[in-house]
Amino acid sequence: KADDPAETDAAPSHDAAVDGAGIDAPSDAPDAAPADANPACAPLATDYQPRVNGSGDDAWPACISDDNAYHRFADSISSIARVAAFEAIRDLFTSGGLTAQDFVDADFIYLQDQGLDSRVGRREDEHYPAATDVDGTAVACNSGLVDPADFPERCVGPARIQPLLLAAFAAGGAGEALRINAARIEAGLLWFLYVSIHKEATTCTANTADCDSGYAYYTGGEAREAGLGLAHDLRVLDPTAHDRVWDGLLSVRCWRDLDQAIPAADLARRDQEIRQLDVALLRGIAVLVSVRTVELMGASGEDRAALWASLQILGAVLGREASERDPTAAATLAAELARADPDAVD
Repeated sequence: KADDPAETDAAPSHDAAVDGAGIDAPSDAPDAAPADANPACAPLATDYQPRVNGSGDDAWPACISDDNAYHRFADSISSIARVAAFEAIRDLFTSGGLTAQDFVDADFIYLQDQGLDSRVGRREDEHYPAATDVDGTAVACNSGLVDPADFPERCVGPARIQPLLLAAFAAGGAGEALRINAARIEAGLLWFLYVSIHKEATTCTANTADCDSGYAYYTGGEAREAGLGLAHDLRVLDPTAHDRVWDGLLSVRCWRDLDQAIPAADLARRDQEIRQLDVALLRGIAVLVSVRTVELMGASGEDRAALWASLQILGAVLGREASERDPTAAATLAAELARADPDAVD
């Protein structure tokens, strides 16, 4: 760390690994340890490990994923186009000279038929119990039988993410706080991608095409060595977390190879692999939050305001898991994220 270059006034870039507090930047040296190498951090004995002897040393039976590749159920996966749309929106916001017209163009991409908005508006977070109607019967958030605002955690898409995005698109299109609204849109869509990966892995129980969708929402349809959306960000910032997400995706596919019943019968293994995937995804979101927090400490003006806008969204994504692990620390996190002024933040 003593050899790090001196600080400059350059705008922060999320494409470069940041040597942040608690995160060791990856090195190109042949024998270097991976980013944030921690000998105490190891896969559970129950985890699927396709990169270790083709899963030959773990507790999983042989399956289709043992070759360390994702085998699609279908040749065409519509979610790939939605991740491409996310990248197109992010490109508009980071190409320089941000204007109100960029928001108009980005909103057009977001609202395309069967595109991002069509899924944001119905996205449910499977971490929470289902919404229920007046009779106590579980119903979908977009069924018309419930108000999504009454179930904001479960109905996260229509209740929280969609309003956030639509407001930011409208404000940016009107020329208001361009950098801040661009940051809110990017963070809101990253939130949507995270929730979608977990959701599709869960609903693959009844529909195997959802396994493909979960894989696509993380990778954009690309290989482990590449990736769009979250896969791009995590591969740059924490290659270990990226690889562990991939292992989790392959565990989903392995489970569905071992259990081909419709709906799936082996729910214990399903819950096991979903947790493996979610731990890696949460690690990735935590790295994004940590890196951007380090950037915030050295930023000023519009850069600082935009970073804080993104952190208030992405940091809150960690709230549920943080509360399960350490309620006191989670309360501290929530209190800091609630501060409107980044200068007041610890």
